[in-house]
Amino acid sequence: MSDNEEILNNLDSDDLSEKKKAVFKTGEKKIKVAVPKLIELLKDDEDKVVRNSAARALGKIADEDQKNKILNALEVGLEDPDIRVRANSCWALGKIGDRRAVKLLSKMVDPSQRFYTMSADPTSDQISEAEASDQLKEEGMKSSDVIIAAVKALGRIGDPDAIDALERALDDESDGQVRCAACLAMGKIGSKDATPSLLNALKDQYWYVRRDAAKALKKIKDQRAIYSLESLLDDMYDQVKKSAKKALLAIGEPANRVIFGLFLKNPQDEDYRQYIRENLSRDEIISFIEEYIEKEEDMEKKKRYRAFLKRMGG
Repeated sequence: MSDNEEILNNLDSDDLSEKKKAVFKTGEKKIKVAVPKLIELLKDDEDKVVRNSAARALGKIADEDQKNKILNALEVGLEDPDIRVRANSCWALGKIGDRRAVKLLSKMVDPSQRFYTMSADPTSDQISEAEASDQLKEEGMKSSDVIIAAVKALGRIGDPDAIDALERALDDESDGQVRCAACLAMGKIGSKDATPSLLNALKDQYWYVRRDAAKALKKIKDQRAIYSLESLLDDMYDQVKKSAKKALLAIGEPANRVIFGLFLKNPQDEDYRQYIRENLSRDEIISFIEEYIEKEEDMEKKKRYRAFLKRMGG
């Protein structure tokens, strides 16, 4: 008996441990003939670990010839009573990358998917956000795993039709991690339709959301973000400042004037120096420095700028 035949036989094993191993291996080895059985297990098996592993295996196999059946099964998985099965059904849909999954995943970007529990295990004693008391929300364990998994999957699929759902995620005040995931997903999609929402996220109370919003804007390269990113360079967190700086440099030519001004303030900054060497002509530099000399009220700075202009031959 070959290894694959043994794995397929063990999918029906009465030994739960062997069955779990077999389900896992079907995904790792991408055994396409196992798909019908994996679909059956995802829909009907009593063990949540088996259902969870079946969802992941279907995502890994992603057989084109059986895609419709797989998508239908994962849609059922999105309604599973277990948080991890729902989350991994989201993951699998993202792994497959079919645009038809966008509507399904968008429905999962919903606060109703968040649960609270007093246990370290988010799958036990699940209490929905709507039903949770203020005390439970403050003292209990919060699980936004399904929402985050759906958001990440939407980013992986990369369809601009997901922007509306991701904007809802950015409005989720209950969890900064959801907002982080939404920022990064928007960056992967790369649509400028996301820019207004990301500009708002640059003002988020949590530094890691501001950082990830800047990371997304680096990929989108929308010039509307220039001045908001510039203001973020005064953020108290270094990671936020670094991400904002990288985003500005990525925007490129539309940000040239601002980048040159930042160079004047930080003439020893190697990132700005390199950008100017590689992207600005001598005439552009002279033009910018003349503008700054005219606007600058600090006489010491004016003197320094004039010295710089003289070195440029202007």
